Amino acid sequence: MNSYFDSAIEYTSKNPFSVSPTNIEQSQTSLHEKNWEWTYLVRKCRNLELEESYDLYMRRLRVGYLSLFIFIQLFVSILHALLLLTSSERSLVYMDMAVYLVSGVLIWFILSVNFRNELVCKYNWIVYASSWLAVSVMVLMDIGLNVYHATSSNNILNPIYDAYTLYAIYMFMPVPYLLQPFVLGTAVTLCYIINYSFVITSKEDNQMHSILNEAIYLSCVNLLGIFFRLMRDIALRTTFLDRRQYVEENLLLRYARDQERSLLLSILPNQIADRLQEDVKNRVERSKRQHQQRSHIDLRSSDNSQTLKRWRQPDHDTLFIEPHKDVTVLYADVVNYTHLTTTLDVKKLVEALHDLFVRFDIASEEYNVLRIKFLGDCYYCVAGLVSKNDDHAKCCVDLGLRMIKDIRDVREKRHLNIDMRIGVHSGDVLSGVIGAAKWQFDIWSKDVDIANRLEATGATGRVHVSQQTLRLLDGEYFFEDGTEKAREDPVLQKHDIRTFLIKSLRANEIVATQHEINPR
Repeated sequence: MNSYFDSAIEYTSKNPFSVSPTNIEQSQTSLHEKNWEWTYLVRKCRNLELEESYDLYMRRLRVGYLSLFIFIQLFVSILHALLLLTSSERSLVYMDMAVYLVSGVLIWFILSVNFRNELVCKYNWIVYASSWLAVSVMVLMDIGLNVYHATSSNNILNPIYDAYTLYAIYMFMPVPYLLQPFVLGTAVTLCYIINYSFVITSKEDNQMHSILNEAIYLSCVNLLGIFFRLMRDIALRTTFLDRRQYVEENLLLRYARDQERSLLLSILPNQIADRLQEDVKNRVERSKRQHQQRSHIDLRSSDNSQTLKRWRQPDHDTLFIEPHKDVTVLYADVVNYTHLTTTLDVKKLVEALHDLFVRFDIASEEYNVLRIKFLGDCYYCVAGLVSKNDDHAKCCVDLGLRMIKDIRDVREKRHLNIDMRIGVHSGDVLSGVIGAAKWQFDIWSKDVDIANRLEATGATGRVHVSQQTLRLLDGEYFFEDGTEKAREDPVLQKHDIRTFLIKSLRANEIVATQHEINPR
C-alpha cells in the first residue's frame, strides 16, 4: 500500500498534465450513456449470470405494484359508484354501480392469487392467467356497460376506462418483460376499436375519422406504456446492478479487512494491533488534510513529495510498548546448524528449516504460545502474553518437549544430523513495536536475556529451565540439575539463577513404568 500511494504521488508530480481532462470527460460521458442502454444492461445481467436473481427481484417489486393497483382499483370503483349517486336519474345508475363494485371486488379476488409466492413459483402461468383475466373483467365491464345502455335505452356512451386499463397493464400488471404487456395492450386496443366501430360511431356520418382518431389515441397510450416499461426496466436493472456491485464490493472489502486483520494478528498481539491500526488511520487522515491544505502548491516540488511520503512515519514520542507480568519465554536453537550451512545444499537447508518451523508454529498454536520471530536457526516465543494464562510455564515446557520430538522426526525424514537445545525462563517482559518504515515486534527484559542464556548453556535434546519456571510446574515433570556451563555462566550467576533439565512429564514416566511391569 505504501509503494502504491508513493508511486501515485510521484507520477502525478512528474506528469501533472499527462491525462487530458477533455478525454476523461468524454470517456466518462460515453460510459454513462452506455450504462443506460437497455440491451447493454440485459447483456450484462446475463453475462454475470444474474438474470434469475433479477427476475426474483422484479417479482417482489411487481407484487408491491400490484398491491398499490388493487387499492387504486377498489378506490376508483367505490368513488365512481358514489359519484353516480349524484346523478339526477338515479333509476338508470343502479346497474352501473353494481357492475363497478362487483368488478372491483372480482379484480381484487383474481389478482390476489399473485400474493401466494409458493404457488406462483410452482406455476408460472398463474401470473399470465390472472393478468389476462383481470384485464378482461375491466374491458368487459367498460364495454359491456356501453353495449347495455346502447341496446336498452339507446344511449351512446363513450368508454371511460380505456386509457386507464392500458396504463394498468403497463404499470401494475405482474406480467414480466415487454412482449406480454404489449400483446395484452394490443388485444385491449382492438377490443375498444371494435366497440367504437359497432357501438359508439355506428350512427355517425364520419365513422372512419372517429375510429382512426381513437386508434391513434390508443396506439399512443400503448407506446407510452411501452416506453414507461422500458425506462422502468432500465432504471431497475441499473439499480439492481449498482446494489449488487455495492454488496460485492462491501463483501470484498470486509474479506480484505479480515485478511489484513488476520495477517496483522499473526505478527502482533491483539492489543498492540488495535493501537497500531488506530495510529495508522490517524496518520493517513492527517496526511490527507495536510495534502488538501497545500493543494494550491505545485506538486512537482520535491519538498512536498517528501513531506507526503512521511504519512506512514509515526511520531518520535509515540511508543507501542506494553508491560507484561508472569509470562514464560522459550528460546530454541538448532544444534549443528552452522555445520549444515557449509555442507548442505542451500535449497535443501531452507526446505528443512521451513519444514521444521512450520511444525513449531503448529505446535505453538496448540499450546497457546505466541511465536515472536525467527533469528536464523533460532526460534523464540512467549506464553501468557496475549491473554492471561496461569499455565504459561507448563505450555512452554510442553512445547519444548514437542519441539525435540519434531526435530527428531525431521532428522529421520531428511537424514540430517541436527537436534534441539531449548531454554525456558519465567518472569516479566516488555512487548511492543519499534521502527518506522518496517515495524518489528519484539520483547525485552532481563528475563528474556536469561532465557537466551539458558538455551546457550543447555544440553542437546533437553529442555533447560530456571528455578522460577520449575516452581510453576507444580511437580508434574521429572528433572535433574542443570549443566555445568549454566553454573559457570556470568549472566546466570549475576541474577542468581539455578537451572534444571527436564527429563519427561511425570505422568508419561508412570505410564511407561506400568507398561514395563505389565506388558500386554
